Amino acid sequence: MRSLRVNAEEFSSRRGTHAALRNVLGEENYFGSNLDALYDCLTSVSEPTELRINNWSYALKHLGGYADRLWHVLSDSTDENPNLTIIIE
Repeated sequence: MRSLRVNAEEFSSRRGTHAALRNVLGEENYFGSNLDALYDCLTSVSEPTELRINNWSYALKHLGGYADRLWHVLSDSTDENPNLTIIIE
């Protein structure tokens, strides 16, 4: 299983959020800097992968409602892709 980790302290803005996620997911897999692109990337993961996001409270504090939309994309992605596990701490 591929294990990926990202610190939500890098999620200080929408741009920073997508840059941090692109960095951990791999630029070749993640095109665009929006939630649709993130969903497409996550649902196309073809090998068992665990993505762990630490310090989620930081994202909630700095992204406001965008953090809620991000959480829904993450959750929907795991529902759609059996190869993907996302742990939010």
